[in-house]
Amino acid sequence: MKLATLVRKNLTRRPMRTALTVLGVASAMLLFVLVESLSAGLERALSGSEAAKTLIVYRQNRYCPQTSFLPQWYAARIAKLPGVKSVLPVKVYLNNCRASLDLVAFQGAPAAEMLSTRGISVIDGDAQRFVREKDSALVGRAFAARKGVGVGESFRFGNIVVKVAGIFSSDEPVEEGVILTHLEFLQRAGPVNKLGTVTQFEVKIDDASRAEALSAEIDELFRTAEQPTDTRAKILFLESATRDLREILGFARILGFACVLVVLVLVANTVLMSVQERVREFGVFRTLGYRASHVAELVVVESLALSLFGGALGLGLAWLVVHFARVSIGSEGVPVQFSTSPKLALLGFAVAAACGVLAGLLPALRSARAEIVVSLRSA
Repeated sequence: MKLATLVRKNLTRRPMRTALTVLGVASAMLLFVLVESLSAGLERALSGSEAAKTLIVYRQNRYCPQTSFLPQWYAARIAKLPGVKSVLPVKVYLNNCRASLDLVAFQGAPAAEMLSTRGISVIDGDAQRFVREKDSALVGRAFAARKGVGVGESFRFGNIVVKVAGIFSSDEPVEEGVILTHLEFLQRAGPVNKLGTVTQFEVKIDDASRAEALSAEIDELFRTAEQPTDTRAKILFLESATRDLREILGFARILGFACVLVVLVLVANTVLMSVQERVREFGVFRTLGYRASHVAELVVVESLALSLFGGALGLGLAWLVVHFARVSIGSEGVPVQFSTSPKLALLGFAVAAACGVLAGLLPALRSARAEIVVSLRSA
């Protein structure tokens, strides 16, 4: 209790300096946590339960959905191969192929097949209305929350206008950030207008261990066709589609580590200034019976308190940004939602605590080793 009282009094002795230090730590921790929440969202996007048993058949030598055109009749040929459970033709249309903070991705497929093979759950609205009405759509709950779209409303993007028949959730995180429409509707849409062609085929297989062999078999089937294919397991396809995001994450992580260094330097500077102002005070403590270890402990705890207060504020701000601003980023039609979790919060507090302890070590040793007489004589 005495230690807590001393720490409180010392931190409130210079309230402006303390507040500025806490705000500086909070700002750095905000950026650090946002970077890590992007990393967590990317890992979540690549961890779908069906990724191992799903193949993506794409147009060869194409990197963007806007440039991949495959004849829809390929589906019948692929479905005849041994080991194939189902084939879903999918038309994809999006606003931007490269990394974007406002990705709008439409996916058109045969309605009944899409509902049965993708395993989505309509949490608001009517799935049967979607099946009946050709100009309706199901909207992923992450996209609906980000855009403020509700059931019964119309959503317009360019020349594409759809009626929202329902909002769905999915075990596959990437699907919750897209808009699902009827295949023919999207094929006939103004900016697309290519009836009979699709962007890709989603192929469900019986045995995940045969994914590579079946991929090669599908590509060999259309090797001499006018539109050759490139088939990969879904997890490999997602990794390729999100390569821009991983590059951004790599650069952002450098900024994140820089933020940790900023916290370290900022707290250490504040504590060092505080210690220099209290040299005589520490000398008085020593004459009253406080040991050098007590003085060192007091300085380290002050440093830890500054760092933890700033860290808690930064974590709170990051949570507000992620949950209320609905931050997301996407690339090549794959949306990634920033994700927070108790694990991420613990990581943030651990980093803040480590910075606080490390920042206080040098000032603490300096104060503890000071001679009593010299301290008492200081101005």
